[in-house]
Amino acid sequence: MRYTNLSASIPLPEPKTFAGLMEIYETNYINIRRLCGNINLLDEWVISQVQTGLDLHLRIIERAKYTLTLKLTYQFTDGSEQRIDEYPDLLVRVYFDAKQAEVLQVFSSQQPSRVDYRQRLRKKWYDNRFLYKWLKYCLNEGHNFHKVS
Repeated sequence: MRYTNLSASIPLPEPKTFAGLMEIYETNYINIRRLCGNINLLDEWVISQVQTGLDLHLRIIERAKYTLTLKLTYQFTDGSEQRIDEYPDLLVRVYFDAKQAEVLQVFSSQQPSRVDYRQRLRKKWYDNRFLYKWLKYCLNEGHNFHKVS
């Protein structure tokens, strides 16, 4: 029996499409697991510190059997250690059964407006593409929340 590479004939998902969004969800899941290790062992609030960058804050918002909701952000402070701002400020749901991670909300001062399906898909795609790039950056900077069991 001869092996053929079937995946070579499957086209990659187009950007800003539902299939492309699902691929980003899967990649975000992989990168969150790389960043956190066994995410179920993490405390409710953990901070990753690196020498050359900002502290990365991860707060567990909700734990369920098949999902985990977390907040990921940097906290900007002034010299008196008073919290000034959190940015980027993302609410992310991790789906353990589907092996996906999705941005649920980007906290900002902008008021949400009514948008049609195509606009929602585009916004979801951009929000999750941002998470994808930010996770890669954080991993390259050396951030991690690994907790030894």
